[in-house]
Amino acid sequence: MQQTPRPLRQVLGAGLREVRKARGLKQEEAAALLQQHGLTTWIRGTVAQAEVGARRIALEEVLLLALAFEVSPADFVAGEADDLVELSPGARLTVSAVKALLSGNTAAVQAMPERAVEIAESRALTNRTSHFLAEVQRSGWADPALVERAVASVGEAERHVARKVGTSPEWVNLAALRRWERTWSEERDQRLAERVTEASPRQLQAMRGHITRELLTELEDDLKVGASPDSEESVKKASHARHHL
Repeated sequence: MQQTPRPLRQVLGAGLREVRKARGLKQEEAAALLQQHGLTTWIRGTVAQAEVGARRIALEEVLLLALAFEVSPADFVAGEADDLVELSPGARLTVSAVKALLSGNTAAVQAMPERAVEIAESRALTNRTSHFLAEVQRSGWADPALVERAVASVGEAERHVARKVGTSPEWVNLAALRRWERTWSEERDQRLAERVTEASPRQLQAMRGHITRELLTELEDDLKVGASPDSEESVKKASHARHHL
């Protein structure tokens, strides 16, 4: 079982890669096939970005992918049965639960054990969001659309960075959206897809760490704005975190 939950886009991307390779197709060949089945804007780069989780795959695209490869949408859900998939900051499902939902297996859905679904404490999440909104108001960064997206897109990567720099994961996302018009995870995975198409898990992890340090350098001043004011140390974390990732 994988302990760290993965965003759905990474799970689907890994599944797409498995399905493509199982059919002996190169990314260019897969893109040509997908274009014939309605995904007219998909090129080799689109496939590469989707496979490393740098591109979100919409439900419409999942259905067309399934049509093109002649599989069930559930076949794009990669991982062990008990691995956790993060659907939102407050909700995680196991791989088996996601597969059951996508395959339309109502009996399996009804029989899912409680551990298949993790819902965060609503009060804790509400308190954290309220604190974040207060910080947003004080900073003058109150763009409603960006704030809503920053809150809705929090994942494990944002939480990890937030702990390192002494701020909230929502603030990490807001700073990223203001600078790149992408969340922290989206920007990291976008850069990863641009630099790596085929690599071992170890190489991907190393490159992901390098890009994370790069992003921290670029966002250092913005992250300080949202840092906890409780101590000088929390402010210093933003400038030093990149050396410890």
